Amino acid sequence: MTAGSEPHSSPSDRFIKADLHIHTPESKCYDEPPATAERIVEAAIAAGLGAIAIADHNTVRAVDAAREAGRGKGLAVFPAAELSTKGGHVLALFDREVHTYDLDDFLHCVGAGETARGDGAFIIDADIEDVLRIVEERGGLAIAAHVERWPTGFLQTTQPRAVKMRIHGSSHLSALEITQPESRVLWNRGEMPDFPRRLACVQGSDAHRLDEIGRRPVYLKLPSLDLEGLRLVFNDYEARIRFPDQILRKYSDRPR
Repeated sequence: MTAGSEPHSSPSDRFIKADLHIHTPESKCYDEPPATAERIVEAAIAAGLGAIAIADHNTVRAVDAAREAGRGKGLAVFPAAELSTKGGHVLALFDREVHTYDLDDFLHCVGAGETARGDGAFIIDADIEDVLRIVEERGGLAIAAHVERWPTGFLQTTQPRAVKMRIHGSSHLSALEITQPESRVLWNRGEMPDFPRRLACVQGSDAHRLDEIGRRPVYLKLPSLDLEGLRLVFNDYEARIRFPDQILRKYSDRPR
């Protein structure tokens, strides 16, 4: 099974509204078990989203259904997984056409076996720094999930400060998912105390219900609707990532 409701090279000079952190009923903590892949895609389109990532806890079982539901509807569906480690949660994003066999193999590689599938409380054996490295080695992008959230964001775990600094400084970490938008500038500029590395920031809904999809969007200027497009966005975040307040300010500043 391959993804691909949209062409992979779609150069764009506009910002696409995205939500890179959406759960399905395959996550055991999902609040609406009856929700189908079709309803999730419909909710994403209704929210004006152009790109989403299906990121269930330690599993990719819903990826194929979501990719099929999004086919031909103008919605780019990225396969992902939210991995639980003792150092914090990690969003592992992969290219739209990656086969679920390879995604399952990746999950086994990081220690997310069958017992872990769908269970966000299950802490996989792999160290978070190893997880970040393996995500990159498998061709994916690693995002530190909801970094300020207790106790699963890497900033709020019980790990020593030195470990948190090492996680943030890892060359295998592509971006931070933040829940406090006002901190974006500090992270982008490397001005957060003890965390001098400049990093891209995004936000996501972490939706566990249909009505949560798109509640915390981010706007991305994607040169192509694939992982290489996302990689370029994270590397050129000052020009290619906007938060809702920046979009609203742009339009409010226009002469009337």
